[in-house]
Amino acid sequence: MKKRKSFVALLILSLLIGLMSFSAYAASVRKVSTSNYTPVQSEPSTRIYVSKMNKELTLIADNKVVGKWPCSLGEFSANGTKQKQGDRTTPTGDYYICVRNDKSAYHLSLGLSYPDKAAADRGFESGIISQAEKDAIYSAIDKKVCPPWNTALGGAIMIHGNYQKGVPTAGCVAVSDNVMDILWPYRTAWNQGFGRTVKILGIL
Repeated sequence: MKKRKSFVALLILSLLIGLMSFSAYAASVRKVSTSNYTPVQSEPSTRIYVSKMNKELTLIADNKVVGKWPCSLGEFSANGTKQKQGDRTTPTGDYYICVRNDKSAYHLSLGLSYPDKAAADRGFESGIISQAEKDAIYSAIDKKVCPPWNTALGGAIMIHGNYQKGVPTAGCVAVSDNVMDILWPYRTAWNQGFGRTVKILGIL
């Protein structure tokens, strides 16, 4: 009798655990599938995600997905983050938009704050930039302006138009012209006071 009661109690406990696990799973599925997103910590409510793995750019405005579109990246972006000028690699990290160019050769462009402090540290430790160049990058990032783009770390990494399927870039993120037309009007969110609005991830 005691064994039977123990078995029934164990069975009920197993069912409860299973139900709780399913509820947690269902909640996570609903969170992923909804267009409502909760910012992570101090993440801006309007932001851009770029997935290197999926070659996809996502625009989120007011914590809702506006759209997801294909994009082209640097030719050797699968090798990791950008290390130096001319390596044809899109950097990985969190950036802010430091310049908007409506006279771009690629329709419209949004310039990113690469090189950042992490890149400056790598570059200085490997000996490809000087202490003065590292300090200049740090200063620019602290002031939320464009960092120097003329060091051995490279620069002028843009989100721009003129996307062509299967054609890589030299390191920028290319989307179609009509997608740039969608991104462009969010000028308030892209201004330098809104923090790191662009996240480029190896996996998203």
